[in-house]
Amino acid sequence: MQTSLPQTPTRFAICRYPTTLIDIWRSPRGEPFVLRPILPQDKPLLQDFYASMSPRSRRLRFHGAVNGLSQSALTTMSEVDPDKHLALVVTFVSEGTETLVADARYVVDETGSGGEFAIAVSDVWQRRGIALRAIAGLCKAAKLQGLDWLWGDVLEDNVAMLALMHRAGFYRSAMTEAGIVRVERSVAQAFSPERARRGGPLVMLGQWLLAGRSYA
Repeated sequence: MQTSLPQTPTRFAICRYPTTLIDIWRSPRGEPFVLRPILPQDKPLLQDFYASMSPRSRRLRFHGAVNGLSQSALTTMSEVDPDKHLALVVTFVSEGTETLVADARYVVDETGSGGEFAIAVSDVWQRRGIALRAIAGLCKAAKLQGLDWLWGDVLEDNVAMLALMHRAGFYRSAMTEAGIVRVERSVAQAFSPERARRGGPLVMLGQWLLAGRSYA
């Protein structure tokens, strides 16, 4: 998934750090995770996160071949203006070492009522419910900010992401261009990652993927 990132602000205020978005939980395997808004000092963690991803995962996230992120891109992604660009990270701490395992964010669009979102989870940390938890965090943040919608573009061959969108209650709204599917969701309705993790009938998911509409 891809987002159009705004320019990095010349200054940004840590005093506005949105602590209400912090979420702490354990996976079904007992692993402790923390979802929190990104900080400027997370730049090295963010760099390691994207460098560790497989080429295919980076292609699915950025819609093209990306070997790594430039320092300029890392700065833009870690030093954000929360009025225009909300970024959440999920981290795992083991033996005093913090590892970034997911990156989720949205950028307020030109309408001022929606946010274009993107999410990525480290290859080795997938299938633990992290993505659903991150989506819930984005929905909560967007609602608190007064937005109405979250939307994003997904490569048509990213079947796992499309299945995740179905479980999270997103509508498959349109094909914006060849090979790219647009999904969207109102943030007015509460979203439960636990309920979404249980999923739905595979037949309904198949219909959603083929017909371009949500049965959630």
